[in-house]
Amino acid sequence: MAKARGMSVVDRVGERYGRLVVQSRAENRVEPSGAVRAFWMCACDCGNEKIVSGQALSKGVTRSCGCLTKEARKAESTHGMSRTVIYRIWNAMKQRCTNPGHEHYASYGGRGIKVCDAWLEFDAFYRDMGDRPHGMTLERKDNNKGYEPGNVHWATRLEQGNNRRTNVFLSYEGRTQTVASWAREYGLARNVLLGRIAAGWPVERALHEPVETSGSRRKIRMN
Repeated sequence: MAKARGMSVVDRVGERYGRLVVQSRAENRVEPSGAVRAFWMCACDCGNEKIVSGQALSKGVTRSCGCLTKEARKAESTHGMSRTVIYRIWNAMKQRCTNPGHEHYASYGGRGIKVCDAWLEFDAFYRDMGDRPHGMTLERKDNNKGYEPGNVHWATRLEQGNNRRTNVFLSYEGRTQTVASWAREYGLARNVLLGRIAAGWPVERALHEPVETSGSRRKIRMN
C-alpha cells in the first residue's frame, strides 16, 4: 500500500483494466467536495496514454484512452450496425482473440487462435457470414484453427457442445462421435456410459447392455 496525503492507496501499477495497463502514479486531484482522488498514468493497447482515477478504473467506468468510444462511433457511422446482435458476436470474437484483458483470452488468443486479417474488419466478416440464424451460434469446425472462411459456420448449441475440446469421443462400427451423442442414440444417461467406459467395458457392451434397476434406483453392473 502506498500513502498519499494521509490516505491509503492501493498500488495498481502493472494491473490491466480493459485496454489500459497502469504504468505509474499520477498527481492526486482534489474534488470540489474536498475528497482527494488517486490518479494513475495508464498505457492503452492502441499506443496512447491516459491519466485515470483509481475509482474509474476499479468500477470499469474507463477501459480505454477513448479509442473504444471512437471505434463504436466510427462503426455506427459507417455501417450503422454497432448495436446489432451480429456486431456484438463479431466484436466478442475479436476481443477474445486479440485482447489479453478479455476474460476468455487464455482459451483463444492465448493459445494461438487468431481472427484472419480480413475479418478484423466487421464489413468483411458480415459479408461472409451474414446475420445469425435464429438459435445458432458462431462455431469453428476445427477448434485448433482460427476464425477464417471455411472453418467457421453457424451451428446449433447441440452441435457446438459436441465440438468442445473437452468432449470424450468413441468410435463404433465405423462412426466416431461424442459420448453424449452415443448416449442419446442408445437411450443411456451420459454418466452411465462414461462410467462403463472408465471401468474398461468394450464399447459394444457399454452401448448395448441394459441398465439394471432395483426399485426406482438405477445401478450399473461393473463385473
